[in-house]
Amino acid sequence: MMNSSRERALIIMAHGSRRTEANEEFFNLVKKVGQTASGENGRYSLVLPALLEQAPPTLLEACRSLPDSITDIDVYPLFFNQGRHVEKDIPAQVAEVMDVLTDKNVQLLKYFGQSEGMAALVLDHIAEQTD
Repeated sequence: MMNSSRERALIIMAHGSRRTEANEEFFNLVKKVGQTASGENGRYSLVLPALLEQAPPTLLEACRSLPDSITDIDVYPLFFNQGRHVEKDIPAQVAEVMDVLTDKNVQLLKYFGQSEGMAALVLDHIAEQTD
C-alpha cells in the first residue's frame, strides 16, 4: 500500500532498438506492468518506460515527464546480466537524473537477471510451449 503523503513512480529501463516494433513491444510490457503496479492497491502512482539508447525516451526524459507530485522514483533495469550497461551506463544515467532533479528521491533497483525467480520463470515459459 502506498504512503499517501509520498507518491512513487517506477521507470522500467530496457536497452532500446532502432526497430520501432521492438521498442513498442517493450512499451506494451511496461503498460501491462503499470496496470497492475499502479492499480488501486499498487505501490506506484505511475509506471513508465525508458530506453538506454537507440530511441526515446531516455531515463532523464521519462523522469522529467513525471508529475510534480511524484517524490520517489524507482529505476528498474530490465536486463538479464551485469554487462557494461548494468554496471556503468545505467548508474551514470541515474546519477544524471539525481543531479538534474534534485527534489526527487531516485533509487536504482537490482536488475532483472538477479531475480531469485528467474529459473522458475524460464522453465514456466518453456513448459507453456512444449508438451
